Amino acid sequence: MNQPVPSNILRYRWVILGLCVGCFLFTFITRFAWPPLIPVMVPILGMKMSQAGAYMSAFYLGYIITQIPAGIMADKFGVRLILGLSLIIEGVSTSALSFIDSYETGFALRVLSGLGAGAVYSSCSLALMEWFPPHERGKAFGALLAGPSGGILVTNIIVPPLNQLIGWQGAFQTVGSLTIFAGLMVLFFMRSRAVTASQEKTIAEGFKVIFSHKSLIYTSLAGFGLLWLELGTATWANAHIKRLGYSVVDAGFVMMWYGLGGMIAPLVSGVISDRIGQRKGLIVFSYILIIPLCIVFGHQTGRLELSITAFAFAFCSYIANPQLTILISQFAGTKWAATANGTSNFIFQLASMIAPFVIGWSIDLTGTFSAAWWILAAGPLVGILLMLRVNESHARDELASLVLSKIQ
Repeated sequence: MNQPVPSNILRYRWVILGLCVGCFLFTFITRFAWPPLIPVMVPILGMKMSQAGAYMSAFYLGYIITQIPAGIMADKFGVRLILGLSLIIEGVSTSALSFIDSYETGFALRVLSGLGAGAVYSSCSLALMEWFPPHERGKAFGALLAGPSGGILVTNIIVPPLNQLIGWQGAFQTVGSLTIFAGLMVLFFMRSRAVTASQEKTIAEGFKVIFSHKSLIYTSLAGFGLLWLELGTATWANAHIKRLGYSVVDAGFVMMWYGLGGMIAPLVSGVISDRIGQRKGLIVFSYILIIPLCIVFGHQTGRLELSITAFAFAFCSYIANPQLTILISQFAGTKWAATANGTSNFIFQLASMIAPFVIGWSIDLTGTFSAAWWILAAGPLVGILLMLRVNESHARDELASLVLSKIQ
């Protein structure tokens, strides 16, 4: 029989939310520390643009490898140790980028950084499913999914000035050190459910739940389309703006607005979805808006126009992010939330690994960014077709209090 959950345990969910948001934020700060430095590092390392894009692909190569194993481990053993060590690995490998003198060394370190970051998404999703009841999950996941854009925002605020003040080496060392600190905070303060509650699980059972659920698979594939656009934009927008004749700092200023729009949107989206419950509808609405906004953004030349369009583009894009994660988590249920999100994020991040290289290749081939925006806009177009096949009523849900009683 389940015992009532003490009020101090319930209040601690806000600490858990803060830790999860911090973890997710720093995984995006480390991965997006590279794009603002592309114009600086390309001549230093003698790179082609496709190779510069491959540094982002390298991160996601490591990132996707760990998605499914990390999700399984989080479901079976809890999130504290996995999250803390992941952040520390990511921070150390990012700091080590300050010592690279060849393309190959940097590529290997970016893969290692991605390996470290790979456990964060699924583990944080599980933690929020454990600690937050259904009527609060929109707000909780909205705060978590503000992390990607928050990472873009913070990166573009701090990295260009750090490059000017202490050089690109100092920029990498600063970002890496902060990420290590975040990992230590998780090791000290994260709390999760008892390990004994998960010993009955088998990997085969988890995969059966996930791959037999058509709506979960369609939602994951629709997320691939969204990440195709978002990560392609985040990787190449700085270089595009720089090619228009602006400085690295000016490009960072524009992308700061992109990051701000994307950081606000999940918070607004989460609150709205908790009230109306139409998570699928919000995803489709978001996709419809961002297709033309992507093209419009790619054709702006003035800094003011770029900034305004970037904010609107990101805001409309990141409306969908928390809704995808909540749907996937609820389709799987709390029991398999981390495995489901690890598997779906594996699918998402295939786009993140492929898109930067494809866009870099198109730039090398055409000598311009004109085709890039049309290629990126194709992602959400396919996503709309997939989301139309999703049945939101198939979500498996349960009261979070039944899980919270197992919190240690």
